[in-house]
Amino acid sequence: MSTTLEEVVETKDRRYPLKRPPNHKVPVPRWTLKLPDAVTHIYTLYVGAQAHGADHSALASAEQIMEKLIRSDQGKPMAVDILRVTHGFDVVDSKVWVAYWTDAKAFQAKLDALGLRKAWNDLGEAKHSIGLWSESFTTPVERLETNYASLLHQPGISQAPGAEFPAHNLTAYWGAGRDRLPASKDDLFHPPDETRPPDPAPVGVGQYLTGTNYDNMCHIRSGQWWEQCPPDEREAYESDLQIKLMGGMQHLWDNPLETGTIGLRFLQNVNGADEKIRESCGAGFFRNWADLEYWSSTHPSHLAIFVGALAHARKFGPDKKFMTWHEVSILKEGEARFEYVNCEPSTGLIRWVKMEQQEL
Repeated sequence: MSTTLEEVVETKDRRYPLKRPPNHKVPVPRWTLKLPDAVTHIYTLYVGAQAHGADHSALASAEQIMEKLIRSDQGKPMAVDILRVTHGFDVVDSKVWVAYWTDAKAFQAKLDALGLRKAWNDLGEAKHSIGLWSESFTTPVERLETNYASLLHQPGISQAPGAEFPAHNLTAYWGAGRDRLPASKDDLFHPPDETRPPDPAPVGVGQYLTGTNYDNMCHIRSGQWWEQCPPDEREAYESDLQIKLMGGMQHLWDNPLETGTIGLRFLQNVNGADEKIRESCGAGFFRNWADLEYWSSTHPSHLAIFVGALAHARKFGPDKKFMTWHEVSILKEGEARFEYVNCEPSTGLIRWVKMEQQEL
């Protein structure tokens, strides 16, 4: 018999009680990801290519190299999404690939094959106008949290073979995301005492940088999909809720120290022909879960998103085609690896965590 999320988290041995109010009723249905019992971890890799200036041919060459490396049979991922940066901590229009595995050996094989520094050197003289980066991490399933507003589309981790999508009632109240984390029964995910950014930060360009995460750093990928929306619903999203969403993102980018935003990009999905599709996501790191929780539960910019999403769902009812979703990882110390080759200092986590530095 399949175990529900509620059965996983409603255990008698909880050290910390659920945040869910008594007799809570969900206003709109939500689903979560249930992985096969044999899957104990999810392995995630983000890879990006950026250009310094307008050398489009060099960037195209870099993208071809990275595409080939990601798609190669050595450590082939179970799923790959392709995106371009539109806002945030990176160079706008950089191409990004996000790949997923449930098999540790295949994940490690891909990391071994990736060889960013070699790939950069293979660009020859063009390499000086190109930056390459990767951000990878391992998530134990008890520290993975997901939520889907629809089952019309399978994004991100939900493409895992054998995945199920049970409905749940751990939604639509403050603290619901924490409740959906099985590990929250006996862990408050406290950050370490010292999480201040390095001073001075690396210059990035002309350097090879590597780093890792401190304890309980948080990663989120939060997506929007409106590819199948009819014209009226598409217009409703693009002229209202999407604007509210970007207002929330802008607040995070404008106030990184206050909000704990340490590596957040906004990304436009593209297809294999590099054509935009009606899908996007915010993806990146936060200092810790409490920072993300505080912003989402208290700040007007997120309350506008939350209320707007509920209003959209009520307006279009059971025929709604617009879908939101997210996946959150709370990482133990050392479960992530960050690697940047000749990248702008605004990229990813360069300014936010300690990096080992080598001159190129």
